[in-house]
This record gives sequence, structure tokens and C-alpha cells, in this order.
Amino acid sequence: MDIVVYLLFALGLVLIIKGGDWFVDSAVWIAEVTGIPSIIIGATIVSIATTLPELIVSVTANLQGSSEMAIGNAIGSIICNIGLISSLGYILLKNKIKKSLFLRKSLIMIGALVVFTLFSLDLTFSHLEAGIVLLFIVLYLYYNIKGSKESDEEYTFDKNTLTVKMISKNIMMFVAGAGGIILGASLLVDNGQIIAKQLGVPEAIISLTLIALGTSLPELTTMISSIKKGNQDIGLGNIIGANILNVALILTSSSLISSNGLPIMKYDFSLFGKSFVGFPNTLFIDVPFALLLMVLFAVPTYFKGETKKWQGFAMLTTYVLYLVLRVSTGIS
Repeated sequence: MDIVVYLLFALGLVLIIKGGDWFVDSAVWIAEVTGIPSIIIGATIVSIATTLPELIVSVTANLQGSSEMAIGNAIGSIICNIGLISSLGYILLKNKIKKSLFLRKSLIMIGALVVFTLFSLDLTFSHLEAGIVLLFIVLYLYYNIKGSKESDEEYTFDKNTLTVKMISKNIMMFVAGAGGIILGASLLVDNGQIIAKQLGVPEAIISLTLIALGTSLPELTTMISSIKKGNQDIGLGNIIGANILNVALILTSSSLISSNGLPIMKYDFSLFGKSFVGFPNTLFIDVPFALLLMVLFAVPTYFKGETKKWQGFAMLTTYVLYLVLRVSTGIS
């Protein structure tokens, strides 16, 4: 086996871990200096940065004529963000939430995916429909600004101590941290695929785990780092924001750059001995699992006012069932 592949894989892991530390530290600093609640920082600035891999992959795939990869990457990332990443956060640590902020963002997250699904039932996500779904970002930003004014989160940061050096250092940490996460994720996935193939791991397993996880590694790194540093609101807000952007930015961008909108592909497959012909699996397999995970993520949390370990296990179980179903159908 090529030792370089293993070295690059290890380098990717180091970049992700260190980049995650810098990224979260600088995001917390931004929240403290600006007085904006950390969950809002996580849901906006951090979400945009950690969603860049999905945006790049989906737009590039669509430009190359692979619309199914563009859609699968965005929806798969949502499933991975909640089913794997959020589930770990919920299991590892209880997190209290501010109900009003959490409810608005959760409704926008679920609403964006529901509207996309309804628009896509004719198997085309048109330019007009993409423009309408894009409005969810406007609504999202509006409630983030509104929420920052309503928040009672307090910081003790003395703004008189601010210096140009301090500002420059934290901006550089934020950029370098985001860059390290993205580059590290790329190295980890590319070389992880090579290693997996050398070990005889099936292609379906690779695509459903390494590729989906690869573009979601920034969210995972941010979640783990935020829990470790006691600022889990950054990670929680980032998951909600990233999921909204996956639908309202990535899928809409993929539609708008295509001359005829974004087509929803059909597949033939068999399950439990029964054959399905011309089945739009994105709408009837992927999206239902994504919506179920969103409900498990948001509804109990809102009514209880905090995250629960059982939610984490329920989300993780749902994610595993999704992987099993996708592998058994032979569609990946």
C-alpha cells in the first residue's frame, strides 16, 4: 500500500482537528465582541463557512451534468448533519435552548425542505421555484437579526481592550480554521476512499459514508469542538443553519445555473424481492428520512426546552436504518 495515501489521510485528520479548534475559538470571540448570541453566530457566519464544501461539490457536479449528485449531496448532508453529527452532540451533552429562537429557525429549516419537495413532485425544480425557496434565506437572516436584538445572552468582554492585532489574529484564525477544515476534509475523504477500496469496502458503503460524511466534516468538527469548549450553541446553531443553506442556497444555486432547472432523476431498483421501475428515490426515500430526522431533532427539543440523550439515540438509529435501506436497494 502507498504510504503517501496514509500520510495524507493523517494530515487531513490533523488539519480538521486543529482547524476546528481555531474556528470555534474565533467564532466564540466574534460572539463576545459583537454581543450577538452564539447560536446566531453559529447559524450564520459559521454555517456559511462550513457549508462551502457542499456548495462546491453540488454546483460543480451540476455543471458537469450530474444533477443527481448535486441533489444527493445536499440532502445526504442534511441526513448526515442530523443523523450522525447532531445525534452525537445530543448523546454527549445536554443543551438548553431559547425556545423562540430555536422554533423560528427549526420551522424555516423544515419549511424549506417541504416546499422544495412539493415543487419537485413534477420531477423538475425550476428557476421560479428556486427563486421562491431562496426567500427562505431572507426569512432566516431576518429572524437572526431580530433574534440578536431580543437575546438576553450577556458577555463580559471589555471592548476597550480591542486592538488591531487582536482583531487581525481572530480573523486569521477564523479563515485559517475554516480553510483547514475544508482542506482536511478533502484529504480525508479522497485518501479514505482509496484506503477503503484497497481494503475491499463496497462502493455503496463508501459513497453513503465517506462522501456524505466528507462534506459534513466541517459541521462535525465544529460540533465536537464546541462541545469540548463548552460553547455547544455554536454547534447547534451551525447544524440548523447548514441544513437551511443546503436547501435554500445549494439546491437553488444548482437549479439557477442550469438552463432548464434541476431535474429529479428516476431509478430502477428492487427491495425485499419487489421491483420498482422509474422511482424518484430522492423524493420518496431520502427526503422522508431527512424530514423525520428534522422532526426528531427539533420537536422534542422545543417542547422540553433542552436536548435529550434519547433523541440522539433515536436520530442515530434512524441514520443507520437509512444506510441499511440505501445499501439494500442498491442505489447510492
